[in-house]
Amino acid sequence: MIKLKTLIDILPQKEILGDTGCDISKIEYDSRMIEKDDLFFAITGFEQDGHKFINSAIKKGAIACVLERKGNYPLKAQVIVKNAREALAYLSALYYDNPSYKMKVIGITGTNGKTTITYMLKSIWDNSGEKTGLIGTIAHFIGEKRVQALNTTPESLDLQRMLSEMLKKKVSSVAMEVSSHSLVLGRVKMVDFDVAVLTNLNPEHLDFHKNMKSYKEAKGILFQSLKDNAYAIINIDDPEWEYFYRITKAQRVTYSFKNKNADFYLENFLPYNSGYKLNISTPSGHLEIDLKVMGEVNIYNALASIASAFVTGTSLEKIKKGLGNFSGIKGRLEQVDLGQEFKVIIDYAHTPFAFENLLQTVKKITKGKIIFVFGCGGDRDSTKREPMGRIASQFSDHLILTTDNPRSENPENIIQEILNGVIDRSKAEVILDRKEAIILALKMAKKDDTVVLTGKGHETCQVIGKEKFHFSEREIVEEELKRLGYVYDRAKV
Repeated sequence: MIKLKTLIDILPQKEILGDTGCDISKIEYDSRMIEKDDLFFAITGFEQDGHKFINSAIKKGAIACVLERKGNYPLKAQVIVKNAREALAYLSALYYDNPSYKMKVIGITGTNGKTTITYMLKSIWDNSGEKTGLIGTIAHFIGEKRVQALNTTPESLDLQRMLSEMLKKKVSSVAMEVSSHSLVLGRVKMVDFDVAVLTNLNPEHLDFHKNMKSYKEAKGILFQSLKDNAYAIINIDDPEWEYFYRITKAQRVTYSFKNKNADFYLENFLPYNSGYKLNISTPSGHLEIDLKVMGEVNIYNALASIASAFVTGTSLEKIKKGLGNFSGIKGRLEQVDLGQEFKVIIDYAHTPFAFENLLQTVKKITKGKIIFVFGCGGDRDSTKREPMGRIASQFSDHLILTTDNPRSENPENIIQEILNGVIDRSKAEVILDRKEAIILALKMAKKDDTVVLTGKGHETCQVIGKEKFHFSEREIVEEELKRLGYVYDRAKV
């Protein structure tokens, strides 16, 4: 139990109605989770307004409420604030005694690469004997415990609760994906980051941010929040790097694929066994890495991981071991191999930049044709659909356009917007049913071809309307390859 007055003293601006001397059992923003003597936060969201659930929370036992519009409620106290979501961030951190201040926390932001970098860091720390936490798109990890991820970056209360659990489980290092949404919405407002990483900046989420300037400024919030003893790890090959370098007061550390003025840069690399032998220059000397994942984008991810681990005290020897044991993650350049004479790759790419990087990587390992299966998500940034069609048609030999997660949009309308960018319509066909599209691609593939399925990656469901249906691309691929006569997965033998 904690006194309401003790909690709300941290709020910079508030209006109080009632008695703040009451004891609070716990805090919640979901009325369904409310129990006796809880404090309820009425958050105004994009689809739901928490004020509509105040009476429901009271019936379940809420004793007080933080809200944006006061009302005639039978509560011990009402705390009226301008932004209840921001207030939630303040009070969540205080309620859980600021767990992030007691751990090493690295936040990774940027359009592409966030997920892979968190897993690379996890591999480095795990192989160094550290107990690790991970927060991101695919899943959250509290040591060995895996938690399903609903958002890339959880709401502030869920985040602080998770960090608190990590601390109790003796987790010492946390790698966290930090989305632009979470920065604008204040979900990470009270997290003490030791390191912030910028991967790259490309058009994405413009349905939310409206333009690239706002998107860039959203990412910049993370770097502006850093203390002067923290580190800002910046990719200076990105055209916008100077903005992030300029706005932070943290210690700046740079990495680059080609610029020898960077603190960490790639001296050279050699393709080797679906990966690379890397030679990297660091502030403490030369580092050789055997990277077991393909794609030059993963070399960037490795550089960011090396720099992040290094500035937080991990030796080059331990970094070498940890990255050497990293073998990739689900849905990121994931290969499915049941002994067939062609390659099958599943990836999460869903932006024009990611498409180009993916297809250029695939082109280097493909002797035959590239058969590319993709769609675009509904109710999301539509401005990227035409450029994705253009890039896909430029770098692949045959396109099969299909549904992704259409949500409330008409899939045919989405595909038409993609087709507007397709350079050569003769090599594109439309199969609305995604499973049928995948099966067709596998049947079309000949020796030395590569089938690329992108957009869903690690996801195991498809969202049509407001319903979710089980949909695993790996399961579909394996089932069809077995039907075609292939019987084993080389990765499992």
